[in-house]
Amino acid sequence: MIGRFDLKALLKPLSGFKTKGIGLKIILSALLLARFRGLSVYSMYKSGLNQIDENTQYRMMNHCSMDWRSLLRGMAQQFLKIVRLHGTDGASTRCFIIDDTLIPKTGSTIEGISKVYDHVNGGFVLGFKALLLCLWDGKSLLPIDFSLHRESEKNNYGLTPKQIRGGYKKERDEKTPAHERFAELDVEKTTIALQMLRRSCKHNILALYVLMDSWFTNDTMIKGIRSIRGGMMHVVGLCKMDTRKFSVDGRELKSEAIIKLKGAKKGSQQHSRRFKSTYIKVDAIYKGTPVRLFYVKYRGANKWKLLLTTDCSLTFVKTMELYQIRWTIEVLFKECKQYLRLGKGQNTDFDGQIADTAITLLTHLILSLGLRFQAYETMGGLFRNVQHQMIQDTLHQRMMKVMVEVIIELLEFLSIDVEETIERLIASDGKPEKAINLLAIVYQMRTTNIV
Repeated sequence: MIGRFDLKALLKPLSGFKTKGIGLKIILSALLLARFRGLSVYSMYKSGLNQIDENTQYRMMNHCSMDWRSLLRGMAQQFLKIVRLHGTDGASTRCFIIDDTLIPKTGSTIEGISKVYDHVNGGFVLGFKALLLCLWDGKSLLPIDFSLHRESEKNNYGLTPKQIRGGYKKERDEKTPAHERFAELDVEKTTIALQMLRRSCKHNILALYVLMDSWFTNDTMIKGIRSIRGGMMHVVGLCKMDTRKFSVDGRELKSEAIIKLKGAKKGSQQHSRRFKSTYIKVDAIYKGTPVRLFYVKYRGANKWKLLLTTDCSLTFVKTMELYQIRWTIEVLFKECKQYLRLGKGQNTDFDGQIADTAITLLTHLILSLGLRFQAYETMGGLFRNVQHQMIQDTLHQRMMKVMVEVIIELLEFLSIDVEETIERLIASDGKPEKAINLLAIVYQMRTTNIV
């Protein structure tokens, strides 16, 4: 599938950069080949499958002039062009998805490293937070842009004075792409997310909706998104049931008060057989922005959840359908970590960490194109096929779909939050949960009509 992409055109702006006379295309192809096989640069070179010296590859990864952001975006643009020309483009409703994930590390000497919070297991671990912007085109999820972030700045990034002294340091020319990427480390993720969206729209990668979880659904993001291109994009996101207030019928109310006010009225609580839930629809104003609120309680649950959209024409069913597409990014994180070595590179140079993440996402794009032309395979199956040439297991996949239905029914019967459970299952790396992780992925595919 890599042959369908014009790497030469993508690398043309960097044509003056060569390492020991070897062209960029050859080096990049070698790096992608290693990732296809699930090997590190060192392991690939030692295996004899790659004749390019490992130091040559690392020099390219660590070079300040490498514009990995433009390369990833250009690859995504080529993807969209290829599927359009072959008549396999997706549905008309395109969605951007914004989310972050933990990239754990083991070396305190890595440049820009810090202690970051792991919300799945609780507590702080050494690593980065990777912020990712993806485009869902109706059939595939395409990584468009990303950034790496650190936390705990007020506490010396959670590092000891000795660790800070021993960390790798590097000077970067302000005019290079690497300087911009390193500067993003300490910028608020919401600020960078809005920059990513504006940059994508500037390069004519467009969508109608931006999907987010509750961490990103706030006043800053909502206003920022609605300001892009005259409000061409709407927000659909889960919203925290906290102290924030919405203007309802001229009164500023918290969510609890809104539920009591609206939920008590006859006929205000409606039921969805498809999503096995009760919901209350409320049109409101949030910090000057018109929004439609859906307070949702799943069957057997005790707590309400709040789903917010700035598209006040959406029905409950359509809003739920759109929001569930957001889960595809959780699956992408899982696939990249499990199959494509996301986060496993221990390069002490921060530019190398950016390169390592970019190569993973480029490889995912290439494999996604393969999936597009072989829609009967799961993405994980495609990865295994590339790495091990395994036989497809479509019958097993169908059986798993039935198992997923049973698990979802069981969670609802036990009044267990389905969304939180699925998130924890997808994020889990433990071997005992492997079978359930696969079920969670198939559940995601079912809800977004991939299978």
